[in-house]
Amino acid sequence: MPERSSTPRSPRNPIGRLLAWWRVPTYRFAGSFLLYLGAIALAFPFLRIRLAALFYMANVVTAEIVHGLLSLFTSNTRIAGETIVSLAGFSVTIIEECTGIYEALILAAALLAYPTAWRHTLVGFALGIPMIYAMNVLRIAMLLVTGGYSQRWFDFMHLYFWQVTMIAMVATAWLAWLWWVVRDETDPAAVS
Repeated sequence: MPERSSTPRSPRNPIGRLLAWWRVPTYRFAGSFLLYLGAIALAFPFLRIRLAALFYMANVVTAEIVHGLLSLFTSNTRIAGETIVSLAGFSVTIIEECTGIYEALILAAALLAYPTAWRHTLVGFALGIPMIYAMNVLRIAMLLVTGGYSQRWFDFMHLYFWQVTMIAMVATAWLAWLWWVVRDETDPAAVS
């Protein structure tokens, strides 16, 4: 007679396997995160069309804030055409990607996927979104300073350094939220 294993057997039917997978909190978070991210990715193009004026206004406001920040340190900064900011003759055009919207949407998916009280999720939005926006403003200002000195360094900073930094910023904002806001929950799976 074969020896029986003490480990529980996985269910044979697909629904049972899916439910067993869903009961593991890490898998449930990853699955929820991907579902939210997918829903956001599907809805975003439609929202972008319907709210085009709002998106453009975010570009304009970002350009004005970057210009204002640089004006604190130098009088060599200019703003033209509502979304073009220049520093000592080097210019950048503020586009949708410069507003931090994509990073904010990734953070939103992570915040929504984590099982916690809604008040904690709202704190995550209230702290995380402005932090990402401020980081983007700093990024653009630093790119203008870098571009004024070297096109090669501008390309490196723009295409590699700041892209990785923004990904790290999203992860840091989410982890900080977990540490400072959600850490006192004893059983996050029980929170609805």
